[in-house]
Amino acid sequence: MPMFHRMPRRFEELIGNQGADEFVGFMNTAFAANKENIVEIVSERFERRLSEEIHAFRSEIKTEIADLRAEFKSDLAELRSELKGDISNLRSELKSEIAELRADFKMELKQEISDLRGEMNEKFAEVYKLISSQTKWMFGAVVALTGIFSIIVKL
Repeated sequence: MPMFHRMPRRFEELIGNQGADEFVGFMNTAFAANKENIVEIVSERFERRLSEEIHAFRSEIKTEIADLRAEFKSDLAELRSELKGDISNLRSELKSEIAELRADFKMELKQEISDLRGEMNEKFAEVYKLISSQTKWMFGAVVALTGIFSIIVKL
């Protein structure tokens, strides 16, 4: 599409119709060539600028990713440390609870054993009394039978 369609009248009168047509043609050709050069230059500048921006963006992204990785590692290490501390606290709490339960169990067991010993002693005492009573009766029966047997033998 031509840039110039027509020349100003005064200029056209000065150089004439044919000169005006040639001048318009010359200007259109010059501007068309110039336009192609300008488009090429602008494209090259745009591509260069785009490449620079992409490179800068990639650098920023790499930096951000590195920062995020470092932050993630730091947070992960902190979390591990907290977990280790919590696990250690739980272990010590469990150990103290188990020790307390053992102590309570030992006390209760000792009390139960003591109660059972008392009951057993009572039962042994009853058995001893029964055996003692039976022994007395048996001894008395043996003495009586000896006496009766000696009376029967003498008769």
